[in-house]
Amino acid sequence: MKNTHKRLYFVIFIIFLFTITLFSKNLDNFSNETNKSINTTKQSKNLSNSNVTNNDSIDKEKIKEEIQNIYSKRCNAFVTLDLDSFSSYFDTSKKHGQWCLEHEVKRIQYLNDWAYKRDIKFTKVSSNIKIKKIYPNKNGKIRVILDEIYKFDYIYDKDENPKTNIFGIGVAHTVNLIKKGDKYVISTDWYTDCFEDALKAYSGSYKNLKKDLKNHKKYDLKIQPKDPNNVGYSSKYNRMGAVEYADKYCGVDWASGNDLKHNKKYKNFTGAGGDCTNFVSQVLGDEEAGGLPFDGSWYCTYNKYNGGEGSKAWVNADAFRNYIVYSGKGYLIKKGSFEKLIKATDKHPNGAIDKLDLGDLVCYAKGNDIDHFAVVTGWDSHGYPLINSHTTDRYHVPWDLGWGDKNIFFHLIHVR
Repeated sequence: MKNTHKRLYFVIFIIFLFTITLFSKNLDNFSNETNKSINTTKQSKNLSNSNVTNNDSIDKEKIKEEIQNIYSKRCNAFVTLDLDSFSSYFDTSKKHGQWCLEHEVKRIQYLNDWAYKRDIKFTKVSSNIKIKKIYPNKNGKIRVILDEIYKFDYIYDKDENPKTNIFGIGVAHTVNLIKKGDKYVISTDWYTDCFEDALKAYSGSYKNLKKDLKNHKKYDLKIQPKDPNNVGYSSKYNRMGAVEYADKYCGVDWASGNDLKHNKKYKNFTGAGGDCTNFVSQVLGDEEAGGLPFDGSWYCTYNKYNGGEGSKAWVNADAFRNYIVYSGKGYLIKKGSFEKLIKATDKHPNGAIDKLDLGDLVCYAKGNDIDHFAVVTGWDSHGYPLINSHTTDRYHVPWDLGWGDKNIFFHLIHVR
């Protein structure tokens, strides 16, 4: 009986080994066939995308040169108003390319309109680009992520011996290029536009551009030239420290002398709601800057690795505006439209804007919605207040430039 059981166990064992061997061989065959299928799929996918530019084949220096050339032509048009050949740099066969062209024309219209009303003449506009990333996009396009740093030179046209005033702006772009013939043209160009809130009144047509400018009235500005060394007194607020900090971290490298987009000690909220209020809070409160003391509502908790975490009043425009006015750290000089703030009154013979001091604040509102903050960092040769701000990086920019639509209101705030 025992021998019978042994023989039975032996037969079962042999059958088990045979089954395992057969299963293993079939599994190998299945795996090989699967790999062949996957490889075939990849080859098919690669063949279907053969019309897409390969990242290794992109001539990045050529791309940079093409974009720089287009932007230089645009900068030159700010001054000359010569737009006759400008459309050739955009893919106007598609609606997005046409829209991009019209948007650029609106910007040129606005800047020259703004200047004409103030007896200002732009003598030179230039920009340099910093490529951050280039990669192939769908439909044969090339996508480029870049920063553009502007430099604007202007004079007061009626001055006998005009002095050149200079300001800078930093703009972040995402550009899609497509090849037309032997050159690349712009398919789309998305960016943080410093003039966006002033363009609603403009058509984007450049047929009668020079003639149209002369139909606008000019402003009667009463402001007077300022002595930059005559800084208002404040017992707790270091005004010059605030201005120096705002210049150091303005994000416009030719002006700051560094590549610091922002102070690494703090989080950067550009692209996440905006960094303007966070930056102004730094200007007021950082020990390197204005040095105003923190309190239970307005403060920043520093994190060694992730950047400082600010309170709601530190980072939110509405909350900060209410805090600075009602906490006693500042007071409202006046609020209103541009025309209202430049108007001579008994209280403000040179207009309310003449009361702004270095380190004071300009708050920008769309209707009743507080949208933006900037800090006063200087005056131009006629005493026109200049500001620095973040989100769109600004260095010594005329205080109202880019804010020209009918629903725009300004709050002028003096910091104590």
